[in-house]
Parts: sequence; structure tokens; C-alpha cells
Amino acid sequence: MSRCAATDAGSGCVARVGAAEWASPVRGAGPLRQRVARRVAGRVLLVGDAAGYVDALTGEGLRVGLESAGAALDAIEAGRPAVCERRWADISRSYRYVTATLVAATSAAPLRRAVVPASRALPGVFAHAVEALGGGVAESRRGRGG
Repeated sequence: MSRCAATDAGSGCVARVGAAEWASPVRGAGPLRQRVARRVAGRVLLVGDAAGYVDALTGEGLRVGLESAGAALDAIEAGRPAVCERRWADISRSYRYVTATLVAATSAAPLRRAVVPASRALPGVFAHAVEALGGGVAESRRGRGG
């Protein structure tokens, strides 16, 4: 079986690539931290991934992006864009903590290999981490009348 047959799924990968040799071993990337000095500069407000993130692969960007966009709208409507900096810190706190902890914990190969078995053995802990990363949207939107 070729290396792309597992991901072919009808895409024609094997036909297009044929017997080509790989230029290097398959590699991953990350963590993908994006630091931002500040999210507000005059009339410019950064939201979503532009506002910074710990790791782009956790899927948390959607929740933080939507909530920070809502906070930016509130700040603009109130004529106080500077409050977005503090609101972003509040909105992203649990995400930054959980994601940074997960990235740090999985930086060592033995710990990285233990994540899935530990999640299987401790489903409550895994569920709490997932909720911390993706939960809370409905609660925070309720505060804005949404």
C-alpha cells in the first residue's frame, strides 16, 4: 500500500503521485503559538487568530474568535475599544491555560503517547478538558442577549 492510499478516499492521490519517491520523512509541526503584543491599537481591534493563540490545532479559535468579535462589537458600540484587551484575556483564559498545559505535557514523547490511553481511562478529565476548550459559548452569548 502506498503512503497516500490511506488518505486517498477517492481523491486520485495514488494516480497523481504514482511511484514518486518521498523527499523526506513525513513530519508534523507545532506547537504553533502566535503571540501578539496587544489587540487594540487606536481604531484597530484584533479578533480571532489575529489576536494570538497558543496552538492552532485545538479548534479553540472558533469559540475565542466569535466571543472576541462580540466583545469588539460591544466595545465599538460603547465607544471604548480599549476594553477589548481585558475582555480578550477573560474570554481566552481557560483556553490558554488548558491548551498551554496540553502542549507542555505532550512535548515529551512518553507523555504524548500516554494522552489517548489516559483520556480513555479518565473520561471525566478528558470531558472537562474538551468543555474548557470548546464550551461556554452559549453562556457568554446569553450575556449579550444572544
